[in-house]
Amino acid sequence: MPININPHLGNMSSFSVAMLKTPPCLDGAKPMRHLRVPSEETQHWLEFCRNKGWLMPGAGVLTLEEGLKGIPIIDSAPNDGDEFWQGNSTFIAQGLTRGPEHWSDRLSKEILNQITHLLPKSHEIQGDVLIVKLDDEIMEFSQQIAQAMLEQFPSIRLVCADKGVVGNFRVRNLLPIASRDGNMTTRTKIKENNKSIWTDPAKAYFSARLSNERIQNLTSAIDLRSELNRKLRLCDPYAGVGPGIIPLILEHDLISHCYAGDLNPDAFELLELNLHDLISKNKLTEIDLVLKNQDARKWKNKQENINKIDFLLVNLPHDSINHLPELLPLLAKGSITKIRGWAIIERSELKNSENQIKNILNTSNADVKSIHCSEVKGFSSSKIFMRFETKQIIP
Repeated sequence: MPININPHLGNMSSFSVAMLKTPPCLDGAKPMRHLRVPSEETQHWLEFCRNKGWLMPGAGVLTLEEGLKGIPIIDSAPNDGDEFWQGNSTFIAQGLTRGPEHWSDRLSKEILNQITHLLPKSHEIQGDVLIVKLDDEIMEFSQQIAQAMLEQFPSIRLVCADKGVVGNFRVRNLLPIASRDGNMTTRTKIKENNKSIWTDPAKAYFSARLSNERIQNLTSAIDLRSELNRKLRLCDPYAGVGPGIIPLILEHDLISHCYAGDLNPDAFELLELNLHDLISKNKLTEIDLVLKNQDARKWKNKQENINKIDFLLVNLPHDSINHLPELLPLLAKGSITKIRGWAIIERSELKNSENQIKNILNTSNADVKSIHCSEVKGFSSSKIFMRFETKQIIP
């Protein structure tokens, strides 16, 4: 049953202005450089700056307004506007003194002497859940490790061991180790582009590192609206918990119809929850919203789904290109349409993947206006996570 919603908020991608929440100024604190980053990307940028040798020793992360954080960096780190910062800006602010530089410094010397060579070099944070891969040889020390992490990161509620990917939906097998308040659920809220989203890393896939891709979705959709001179019909059949469609729905006068879904029933439940929250909090009334807990390849089997979509998102990285032929019937005929998708491929296969996508479009007799494939990030030593964007007219 379609639900009517109406977006009224503006572009969610602006991070340019942020005021500091006044922190307690500690003795010895002094003005220092900081990198302004989205809160959900804090751990990524901390690790990035630490690995580059740009993190200011002994300084803490500042909490800013608008869901941002300030990472303390040394004076010799790259200048504001450098490509290393990927569009994030730097600023000068009073620094904060903090405790141990690394969570492992909170372990006893006896434990450290036994497991230093096996300590995890990275971890991930989603909302108030910290996820870390622990070697089997140090699982007997998992409680001490989890406690050290809880002490190091005050905003963390739960520490989980990542036991790998399981099931048809490739979700993480998470083992809760320790909780700050006894609540062991992995369901949590993350904040992206100043909007809260429910997710559950044990039941659905979500990557904060793709937030820039979602911002670019918005930019691309706005460009298409300008070309068509009307609102768009959006489709995201692999929506997960919904982070890709929420900024688009909230952009004023951008979307007229939204078709979204996911085959994973747990992800679909969270998608419904997030969109229900979106509707109730923003009083949206003018978008026709259709949600489907169904295999995306079957959407074309219903006549009411055929030849409707202007802007199609395809985010099933291991199968996006293979599924593409069965998604093309959803695209509108006789006008410009766009597809933005993501795939995991061999690093050497970028050009071949572009040709493969072009051949799929040509098979549908599409008038292909443009195809762009580019690397988003590394996936492994030999594979990359790539984005493809196409613009075409289906006859």
